[in-house]
This record gives sequence, C-alpha cells and structure tokens, in this order.
Amino acid sequence: MPDQDTEYRKIQLTGGSTYVVSLPKDWIIENDLHKSDTVSVEELATGDLRISSIRNREIRRISVINTDDINEGLLDLMIGAYIAGADVIRLESKKEIPRKTRMMVRGFLRDTRGMEIEGDEPHQIDIVSLLNPSELRLQVSINRMYLLITSLVEDSLQVINGEDPEILSDIIERERQIDARRLLLERQVATALQLPSVEKRLGIDRFNAMEHANIARAFERMGDHACRLAMLVNEHAINMKLRPDSMPWTAIPLWADELKKIVHNMYTRDINLIIDAKQKLANLSNDLESTESELWTGRGSAERLIAEFRVSESIRRICAYGVNIAEVLINMLMHQDLELKNKPTG
Repeated sequence: MPDQDTEYRKIQLTGGSTYVVSLPKDWIIENDLHKSDTVSVEELATGDLRISSIRNREIRRISVINTDDINEGLLDLMIGAYIAGADVIRLESKKEIPRKTRMMVRGFLRDTRGMEIEGDEPHQIDIVSLLNPSELRLQVSINRMYLLITSLVEDSLQVINGEDPEILSDIIERERQIDARRLLLERQVATALQLPSVEKRLGIDRFNAMEHANIARAFERMGDHACRLAMLVNEHAINMKLRPDSMPWTAIPLWADELKKIVHNMYTRDINLIIDAKQKLANLSNDLESTESELWTGRGSAERLIAEFRVSESIRRICAYGVNIAEVLINMLMHQDLELKNKPTG
C-alpha cells in the first residue's frame, strides 16, 4: 500500500539513454537551489539513493556552548555534542574562561578520540575533530573493547592465582579506554545515520549501525563490572576465602571461551555457535546466582562475605552482558537474512 506521506514520481527516458526523475519544487526552494546547480547522488548501503545539496554538505557542523550559566554539566554537553557528530565544539563566555573549565576540556580530550584544540582564547575555545569517521571501521572499536575487558578479567584471576597485583595497577586507564571507544563508535554511528557517504564507506546499513552501538553499550557495562572485579581483587584478594579452583573463579575461563566465540562470529556469522554460546553464558549466570545464595549460609566476617558476594555478582553480570551481545548479533543476522530474501531481482 503506498505511503500517503511519500511522493511518487515516474522515471522518464530522455535522449534514448538517460533516465530522469523530477525533484519536488518545495525541496528545491527550501535548499535554495536553481537551474544548473549541482546536487550529489549517493547510493546507500541498502541500495537506495539519496539526493543532497552540495551547499549543505560543505558546512562544518558547529556546536556552540555558552559556559556562563553551566556548572557541573559542561562535560556532559561536550560529550553529547561529540556523539552527535559536531565537527567543532565551541565554548564561549562573556567572562574569561576559568581554569576549572579548561580542566574539563583537558578531561574531555583525554576521554575521547580524534579531538584537539584549534583555538584557545580568553573568551572562546574551539575543539575540532581531526578523525574522519569513515576511516576506522566499527569492528575495530568493538574488538578493542573486547580485548581490554578480557584482559582485566583474566588479570584479576591471575592475581587470585598468585600473580603480582601490579598487573592491575592501570585499572582506571583501561576503563577510560573502554569508555572512549564506546563514545567514538556512537559518534561514528550518528555520523553514518546523517551522511550516506560515511554509511557507504563503513559498509553498513542503518539497522546494523544502531545494533553496533547497542553492542558497544553492552561492552561498556561489561567493562564497568570488569573494572569493579579488578578493584575488588586488588583491595581484598588477601582476605577472600574463595578458592581459585571453585566458583565463581572457575566461571571466568568458561565466560572467556564463550565470549570469544560470540565476538569472532560477529562477522563470520555462524548463528548456531552464537545461540549455543548465549545459552551457555545464561546457564553460567544462573550457576553464579546459586553460588551467591550459598555464600550467605557460611560463616565469616561481614566484610569478607560482602567482598566475595560482589566478586560473584560482577562475574555474573559480565556473563549476562555476554548474553545481551549474543542477542544483538542474532538480531543482526536475522535482519541480514531478511534483506537477502527480500532483495529485488532482475
């Protein structure tokens, strides 16, 4: 059934070899286009075409933030502008920009990727993007998050097994890298949704772009619990009575194996392996929950029991987020299957 909000126009043949479709007059007026002006025609990853005004594409997108009336929320606004795909984030103030604000800018640069200060004046700071969003494929950030998270969890287990706790000395830095990769991926997805050229170069359609963002968020939450686990081990390893060869520690190698299968099948797309890994992680999560219930039946100091419970809870949560990632991959596979089976032929 035709969409009532969509205009339909017939393809015409001129000169015996050129196919022509007329453009809506309202769109021409809105974009201030005239006879002989040039428009861009881009093929999307879905095979659809998008017509855009060249004039609009050449404008750098600038996000202007007035800092005079903003206190603690400035970093959130800068992050929001970054994810939205701003080419320039401009901070303005009628007064001289204070040292505290400049410290927030340094924190923003540390926690993001591809942003640098272009102009630094007493009343204005311009932060510009130096990274082309289509230069780095989305899976690069996903893989980096995966490696950072698994290294944190496996290093925590190594400390429990007697390794030097020094290997966990950079927990905060690894957490920042995980968060920075998530922010970069969300920025790329937002840009791909707005610019067909980015979408095409990334080789991904809109549905899959959004699902990549969902995977990155799940990895970020998994990373939060991996960091929490590492900190607990760093602070309480000596006092814990949980044996390395029993639950919840024995769950870690199992989790690592199943998560590896899921991540490696993001692009080879073996749906049976993903479903199997998802079920094993779900079962592992249930086993860990049972372990947590048994903890409270034993005797020991409240401090030790709470630490041991929180360790088990964090491992259970990283398993649960592995299930979430598997579910998103299944959605992506079913979308791909639907697109292939309903692709026009001939």
